[in-house]
Amino acid sequence: MSRKVVFFILVTVIVASFSSITFAGDPGKLWYGEPTPEWAKGVDKLRVFNLGALEYDPAIVEFCLMFEKITGIKVDLYPAPSATLLEEATRSLALGESTYDVLDFPPIWCMPDWVDAGWLVPLNDVIPQKMIEQWPPAMVPSTMKDGKIYFVRHQTEPRVLFYRKDLVEGVGAKKPTTWSELVELAKKLTLDKNGDGNIDQWGYGYSASPTGETIHETYGSFLYVAGGKFWKEDGTPAFNSPEGLEALRFMVDLVNKYKVSPPGVITYREGPLTDLLGSGAVAMAEGDASLMARVLGSKPYGEKMAVAAPPHRDGLVPGKDFKYFNKGIAYCVNKNSKHIEAAKRLAVWAGGYEANWLEGAVELNIPANTSVFESSFVRSRIPFFDEISKVVEASQVETHANMSLFEDILAKGVISAIRQEKTPEEALDWMVSEMKRRKVF
Repeated sequence: MSRKVVFFILVTVIVASFSSITFAGDPGKLWYGEPTPEWAKGVDKLRVFNLGALEYDPAIVEFCLMFEKITGIKVDLYPAPSATLLEEATRSLALGESTYDVLDFPPIWCMPDWVDAGWLVPLNDVIPQKMIEQWPPAMVPSTMKDGKIYFVRHQTEPRVLFYRKDLVEGVGAKKPTTWSELVELAKKLTLDKNGDGNIDQWGYGYSASPTGETIHETYGSFLYVAGGKFWKEDGTPAFNSPEGLEALRFMVDLVNKYKVSPPGVITYREGPLTDLLGSGAVAMAEGDASLMARVLGSKPYGEKMAVAAPPHRDGLVPGKDFKYFNKGIAYCVNKNSKHIEAAKRLAVWAGGYEANWLEGAVELNIPANTSVFESSFVRSRIPFFDEISKVVEASQVETHANMSLFEDILAKGVISAIRQEKTPEEALDWMVSEMKRRKVF
């Protein structure tokens, strides 16, 4: 389907429903046409700091174009270089610049740091309650501080288990749901096919690249499905708990005890892991649904692949004893914007049905607004949607100050345990001590 057709469908939906966002005084009604509301008067343009190149974000281009058509306000999207995203955005905000009215960013990178610095404005007064109810409840707190919402998500990135259906069925098995089932199946799928003494097919893989964000997500996923969490209510570590130890020990054992995961996991990110899955060099792997599903759901892999919720520690009940790991991208508003009220409406527009529908239909991303999950078109477009959407609705996000430093220390600690330079207990103790020394908490 072409972009023009998609755009036509969306405009038709909007004009017919006026359903998802408050632009004027009456919640639930979309402002459209005349008279021009006060917040839009005199506003010709809003500038958005976009998370990377626009060629990878066609959905954002479309929903900003739609905002312009409805409000008359042009949206200028700045494609920030991926190598300097956080540094560039933080510098602009710290200098008090009004360059960007709205910033498109993962809250997990900068929340609560940007709020504590006084750089963002709260959005509660322009977010309809109905919209908040359409977000996964466990993901809402990560957008808030002191009861105020500062970020509006338009996309989520849950962790899921990808597996080669043909290989799993080839050994007469089904998808694993617990850690013990995962290990049992991974052993059957770890093979030296040509008898040369080298493993040609690993049963299970995960990404543990020294890039901090990668290990944060991977260890975070194991931590959550073990029944743990990263932080206590007072901001001090909770991952140095029995659950955190079980999670790290399991990651280590997959490589060193059970020998079903390749030692090279400490170098893997989602890209190489996706290639290994597609080629059959790895039979099962956990990764970022948004990044991997689009590749693995397409030819020539699609018919061979399947998706499931990440296997959890034995004895736990999903949704009751734990939530799955997720993150996501969101809009926030620069306090120094010269058009704050209009910028707030654009940020909230990103969280509505139409913008989230575009995320799924055009870009094949997993929407943050769960009302879109009922769209048969979106469901047909996103690979493995049924399984992924269930994980989204049972997922959560944790945020913390000094995230970049936290991720760096976490990466060093986890890798030291996988390489058996430290025991899992020693690695956790070192991470907490180093984070305290460097004032992460």
